[in-house]
Amino acid sequence: MEQSLEKLQFCPSCGSEQLVKTISAIDYTYSKNKFNIDRCSSCSLCFTNPRPTAGAIGKYYDNPEYVSHTDTKSGLLFTLYRVVKSYTLSRKINFLNSLSKQKNALDFGAGTGDFSIELQKNGWYVYAYEPDLSARERIKNKSSNVELIESISVIDSNSISIITLWHVLEHVHTLNETLAEFSRIANDKGTLIIAVPNYQSYDAKHYGTTWAAYDVPRHLYHFDLKSIEPLLQKHGFILKQIKPMWFDSFYVSLLSEKNSRQKGFLQNVIGWGSALIIGLVSNLWAISEKQKASSVTYVFQKVV
Repeated sequence: MEQSLEKLQFCPSCGSEQLVKTISAIDYTYSKNKFNIDRCSSCSLCFTNPRPTAGAIGKYYDNPEYVSHTDTKSGLLFTLYRVVKSYTLSRKINFLNSLSKQKNALDFGAGTGDFSIELQKNGWYVYAYEPDLSARERIKNKSSNVELIESISVIDSNSISIITLWHVLEHVHTLNETLAEFSRIANDKGTLIIAVPNYQSYDAKHYGTTWAAYDVPRHLYHFDLKSIEPLLQKHGFILKQIKPMWFDSFYVSLLSEKNSRQKGFLQNVIGWGSALIIGLVSNLWAISEKQKASSVTYVFQKVV
């Protein structure tokens, strides 16, 4: 095994040794290598195994099309991404305003800072944590009002009303240690908002190994409701709400079509049509059971 990869013998969530290989997925973004995904028979968490070490993972983000770090505007797909992002940004702000009168927040995994900056403009005091250096520089260039921190250890205990992770938890090497820190800094009945892809969704089942939201090896973990709820309970958070992310099914389906089809104008047209159908079916499938959406926002509250 390469020194840059580490093989986990235990489930990173519950510590069980009952691991079963499920699929192998390709890294379409950077290396084009295959990575195995194991499933814990005890808690149902799926995770990339072996995976790059924390010191080696950075190179796997080195792609100008990795939109959360680069703000790329090239191509129709990413233009649509930015339009939808602008719409959902305002909805996220309104949602946070409805949750807390004490307006201080940690945006963990802030990317290029759009959410942190918009939150600050709406009267919130915002700590932004982002480990990627290029993304951090983009935040600095956009705003000097957001407090950009290098570690959440600098935040006082019991001081934060809302912690947000928008498609971030699946990237965090130190899973339990980070969640323990969230429990420390969240105030009484503080809110923890976690948005993650859902491997139990219709689009995940349809695309299988080419499902874009597996995004190996950048996505270290692959969650569903059964795996994420007990993990957060262990750290003192109870599930209060489940919110589907309706646009994600279309975006992920488009990327999945890109993964599975040959290049060419006709193939692109067919791919776009197929993605719209699969995205719609996935959303219809999730109407009655929100936890089956392509991506899910889980809203947890700290237990006092």
